[in-house]
Amino acid sequence: IGFGQTLRTLLTEFGGGSRSGLAIRAVQVGGPLGAFLPASAWDTPLDYEAFARMDAMLGHGGVVVFDETVDLSEQARFAMTFCAVESCGKCTPCRIGAVRGVEVIDKIMSPVQTQAARQDAVDLLKDLCDTMIAGSLCAMGGMTPYPVLSALEHFPEDFRRGEVIATDAMNPV
Repeated sequence: IGFGQTLRTLLTEFGGGSRSGLAIRAVQVGGPLGAFLPASAWDTPLDYEAFARMDAMLGHGGVVVFDETVDLSEQARFAMTFCAVESCGKCTPCRIGAVRGVEVIDKIMSPVQTQAARQDAVDLLKDLCDTMIAGSLCAMGGMTPYPVLSALEHFPEDFRRGEVIATDAMNPV
């Protein structure tokens, strides 16, 4: 498929949908640190500039299709775990940021917090991602936030699946 074709064309005409036969929910383009793209982005042409405008990348051209059963909070956690394992350790944003990213995602998904506490953790995760993008010395640390931020932006419901067992009134901030 050539540049300029849409992601939707690639998914439907060339890929034939998801492997499971279930509806496609998200697509990750560009490798394990590519952004998760919702259906609203699938009419974007396969082109470096068009993807950059969506805070996404073509990378090496790899495409992973996720059906409707995917939990994007788990995939975001995987991105942080991948970076924590693969980090060379030279720069602090990548070395420490990825480990903290896993911890914060675990906190977000924990059933023992209020909605306010969960939102505080989401805000912390976004700040952590911004620090990794701005302060990492290489593409690994700088790109790890792409799947995390795109999952938070396009699939926020996946970060609200954990049971809330306390009301905000019971645990004021």
